[in-house]
Amino acid sequence: MEDDSMNATVCRAVIIDDETWIREGLSEHINWELLGIELVQVFQDGLEAIRYMEEHPVDILLSDIRMPNMTGLELVARLRELEKESRLLSNTKVIFLSGYGDFKYAQEALRLGAVDYLLKPSDVEEIEVALQKAKMLCTNEAAAPDKSTQDQKVAEEPSSYLIKKALQMMSARFTEDLHLNQIADELFVTSNYLSRLFRQETGKSFSDYLSQLRIEKACELLGSSNLKIYQIGESVGYPNPRYFSEWFQKQKGMSPGDYRSKHA
Repeated sequence: MEDDSMNATVCRAVIIDDETWIREGLSEHINWELLGIELVQVFQDGLEAIRYMEEHPVDILLSDIRMPNMTGLELVARLRELEKESRLLSNTKVIFLSGYGDFKYAQEALRLGAVDYLLKPSDVEEIEVALQKAKMLCTNEAAAPDKSTQDQKVAEEPSSYLIKKALQMMSARFTEDLHLNQIADELFVTSNYLSRLFRQETGKSFSDYLSQLRIEKACELLGSSNLKIYQIGESVGYPNPRYFSEWFQKQKGMSPGDYRSKHA
């Protein structure tokens, strides 16, 4: 721990978690020095943390969700109020680390402008990636502290997070009969909103991105497995053999059989 007289270019971070072993693990195993982040305090609940942060501006907050006295969501909502009232000069970057997979928590985290929402147990590398992202945002704002630029970046973060979760769900479930409205329902947003956001963030439509995932897997299986062509179609979400063949022909300019002959 360091005192409060920090170099302005170094991001200051705090950890909040009611479990001692997690606080100690995060403190000791994350390479804070290499990340260029100064860990200034650790707290066991949100109430302790907010009292400190009202007097000591913090750049990055790594927090649990469910804690006694004040939850992580309540804490960040209070921080945003203080920032809006200009009682805090910093725009704290928030990373939630929670054991609760209910996306309702993540939805509220998005509304509060969280940089990331990680589920326990998360490995050190995953946490460090999120911290690096938060540090980059802090550094960018320090280099161009125009308020309109800051507001734009804060607005962009939840969008990026939402699409990140959509892509994770698609990667895990592209073999299913998957549709945009299913993903939208599970992310608590409308289909139209997700569709527009998806194209903005990825440059592709939902259906085009899904086709890309499926064609890559189909090509891999055609070249490396002994599965029959209809089985490969089923494994990438196309149980109708004729439809799979027509779709593959359209995507690759050749039939599945020809592709296998050429690449097996």
